Amino acid sequence: MDISDFEDKSPTLKLEEFFSGRLKGWGYSVGRFGGFQNSFKIDAQGHWDLGTSTLSMSEYYRFDDGHSDRLNWSILRKSDTEYEGFETSVDGSAIGEQLGNAFHWQYSREVPNKEGDTTTFGFNDWFWLIEPNVLCISASITKLGIEVARLSAFYQKLTGSDGDVDSAES
Repeated sequence: MDISDFEDKSPTLKLEEFFSGRLKGWGYSVGRFGGFQNSFKIDAQGHWDLGTSTLSMSEYYRFDDGHSDRLNWSILRKSDTEYEGFETSVDGSAIGEQLGNAFHWQYSREVPNKEGDTTTFGFNDWFWLIEPNVLCISASITKLGIEVARLSAFYQKLTGSDGDVDSAES
């Protein structure tokens, strides 16, 4: 798959527009051999700073085994189509590109498990804006260059006072 495949697809995804405000998400991961690994819920909130071309975004994940993960992203829009993301658990930065209704980026990060240990995994994430308030994500998760899992997630942009970035209870 190549980002240019989505150049003429709509609705157009702009990270700074979709991820500004409150969002809820749901997802699951499947292991290398097809077995279900886990499900999770996401609460997220973002803020776009036009002056610095930076999206600040907090994501809170609650997994079905009770453990959680919080990511606090700082995503810089480098051009109309290029983004670079920073987060303390990410090795270096996440490099991404957007065209049409799609966004693609890659990075490596420390991921916690239910025992509290962390493991470094590579992520190859694809995002697609399906409706103005609905985003789908597909990710390949790798260890030492070998795919160990696939992740699917869905985000819904919330309107009004629905959603709470501090818990993924609904």
